[in-house]
Amino acid sequence: MFELLTDQAESDLAYRHWVDALLEVGEPENYGWIIESTGVVFSNYGHGEPGTVKDQVMLGADPEFDSGVVKIVQPKTAQGEKGKLTAIGRDEAGTLVLLRQGWLKANRLSKAVRENFAELTGLTPADVAVAGEPSKRAWYVVAHLNRNAAEIVAQTVRFTLASTRARSAAGGGVSRETSQNNYSFGLDEKGRTTKVTRTGGTAEICALQGYVWQALKKKVGDRLSKPGKSGFAVDGLIASANLVLEIKTGTTPNDVYTGTGQLKLYPSIIGLDAGLDPILLLPDSPPLKPALAAGLAANGIEVYTYSVGNIGKRPKIEFSEAFLARCLDGAKHK
Repeated sequence: MFELLTDQAESDLAYRHWVDALLEVGEPENYGWIIESTGVVFSNYGHGEPGTVKDQVMLGADPEFDSGVVKIVQPKTAQGEKGKLTAIGRDEAGTLVLLRQGWLKANRLSKAVRENFAELTGLTPADVAVAGEPSKRAWYVVAHLNRNAAEIVAQTVRFTLASTRARSAAGGGVSRETSQNNYSFGLDEKGRTTKVTRTGGTAEICALQGYVWQALKKKVGDRLSKPGKSGFAVDGLIASANLVLEIKTGTTPNDVYTGTGQLKLYPSIIGLDAGLDPILLLPDSPPLKPALAAGLAANGIEVYTYSVGNIGKRPKIEFSEAFLARCLDGAKHK
């Protein structure tokens, strides 16, 4: 049983502890932060200066639709269970937890999810009391706050992905075709610029995939190989870290569908060792859509990102420390 805190100062400290864990683990990006290996992004939802969190966090943000999956707002203890949808609770052992009501308000991603929150998320409501009486509202644990930063964030990611699945199942959001200014695909692994003829003239196309592969090769050396068979080849194998990689130059659904299919099929087609950990390597912008991040997690595929600078004939590719550590020693680093 969790009792909602009534001391505002204690609640503020607990909320800040959760925020600090997110900021410690998250990798800063233009739109906020990304939690590497998950594809989950979060932002301050326009509250506070860039790179800071004031009193709101939007988890699973989708800038394209100006909406997010679930918002966690700093609780107001004086309002009890009738105020913000977020609260801090304490159990009999003194452990503090971040709680969120099972209510996803309607936005451009989906219609409202409330009465069927448990069914659509697969989550179980927590036993919560207010002033000694059972709460009339359904509360769910976002994270136990006595854990280290990596564990707090991992629990938060699970809650976010469950909420994402609920929105996807609920439906009712806005659907529209979008165009993204992505690089075109490079089929080989050599960075180059080629000219192609299209209706209206000739355009230069940067084979970004090759630049990404070469940049990674410089970082990890001979650990990275590209095995192939019968005309098929994976983008990267790092046997010492038990990893198989697919590199994509965009974050569209088609990029994700293709990469997922390759990661699922290529090991058996090519004859790689069983049990390799699959990684999809994507550009950090535009961010991965929440529904796609949830789908990848459900299929056991880790998501890491790279950034592109000095766009032109020779773009500069940079990887996160978490991804490079994953490639070098095989362990996840948060």
